[in-house]
Amino acid sequence: MNICSVIVNAKPENAQMISELLAKMEGVDVFGGIEEGKIIATLEDSGEKALADKMAAMNDIKGVINATMIYHQEEDNTAMEEEIV
Repeated sequence: MNICSVIVNAKPENAQMISELLAKMEGVDVFGGIEEGKIIATLEDSGEKALADKMAAMNDIKGVINATMIYHQEEDNTAMEEEIV
């Protein structure tokens, strides 16, 4: 499984609408930064190509200035299911 953090830059007046569109994307969670136009989101997917496709889709949303990956982690599915003690 791949997990990454993304900053989606937009004009503040467009950020609320863009964050709502991002939240509707499969595997995307939005966490904040809307007021400043720097939307913080995470992406989860099972393949690197799928993540690249989602990043491209984010950049294609009208009003998005750019979407930049700031963190990436890859774990096998077994490690993701282990309990942290």
